[in-house]
Amino acid sequence: MNIKKITFVLTFFLIIFSSSLFAQTDPSAVDQPALVTKLAILAGLSLLPFAVMILTSFVKIIIVLSLFRSALGVQQTPPNQVLTGLALLLTIFVMFPTGVLMYNSSKEVIDRASTAPVFSASSAQQIVEIIDAAKEPFKNFLQRNSLPKHIKSFYQIANKSFPEPYKDSLKPTDLIILMPSFITSQLKAAFEIGVLIYLPFFVIDLVTSNILLAMGMMMLSPLTIALPIKLLLLVMIDGWTILVQGLMMTFR
Repeated sequence: MNIKKITFVLTFFLIIFSSSLFAQTDPSAVDQPALVTKLAILAGLSLLPFAVMILTSFVKIIIVLSLFRSALGVQQTPPNQVLTGLALLLTIFVMFPTGVLMYNSSKEVIDRASTAPVFSASSAQQIVEIIDAAKEPFKNFLQRNSLPKHIKSFYQIANKSFPEPYKDSLKPTDLIILMPSFITSQLKAAFEIGVLIYLPFFVIDLVTSNILLAMGMMMLSPLTIALPIKLLLLVMIDGWTILVQGLMMTFR
């Protein structure tokens, strides 16, 4: 994945929440770095980490990895920085096909875009055009990884709560419907995986506690015995590889 494609994908998530703020109303001010344009671009920059966290596979991956570490009983191993880095790398792996499709969909618009200053209305308008051309693959990714019942639920809520003029043009495939549906679907899936992860480790903790209680060794912490058993089991079955591979297969 070359630098141009990476830059494009990051730009997409940078603007996804603030593209509507970039609308140009005065043609004579195309090259004027208006205050509103500067504020809109800075707002997009501030929203970039937020968008990467909740509108990609990152949210499910980091939750599953955190639950896995908690189930093992090692609260600080691996450290948070390692888990976050691993989640980011896996997110890039999952989002790569979508990023390529987004780039290909908007390549024509990117190629004819002028080299205007970053903090200018014309540059902002070009970004809006690129986003509009690239949003379909992103919407398809959100829809594929959202539960139909969640999409239906948010669509019904929007039809009841949105202002009247917006209801007529509202569709289940709109980003305003797909984004919350995707987030709730990913959270649900992450905690379902977490339950499956916890079960074998819970059994080990339960058996260890009962054995120590039967032997009258109540002063010995069950974690002291259970933790090495968990780590041994994890090493024997190559648990990290199984977890990561299984997690990658849950994305469509």
